[in-house]
Amino acid sequence: MNRPLIAVFLSAFVLAASFTTTSHGQDKPRKGFLSILKEGQSVSVKDVGGRYEIIVMKDVKLGQKVIEVGSDYLVVEDAAGVTEIRIPVYSIRSIVRLKLPKD
Repeated sequence: MNRPLIAVFLSAFVLAASFTTTSHGQDKPRKGFLSILKEGQSVSVKDVGGRYEIIVMKDVKLGQKVIEVGSDYLVVEDAAGVTEIRIPVYSIRSIVRLKLPKD
């Protein structure tokens, strides 16, 4: 008599848990190392001692374009759109944001 009751409670729990998962459609603001980078942004990528240095300058067209920013990787494309580079976060030495002086 207890087995059917346990099965009903277990089924109800599994059913309730499947409906309470988080939505994937909501964009949450990212925090962390790659949060400065946005898709479509123009950047320059330099190889410095086996690791990459990403240079960002506001309103200046640089060599590569950011295609995708993940939680632990970055995808950039060259200016011609021929080469796509997927860079894991552990291979990034630094992200440099250059600011131009105001007149």
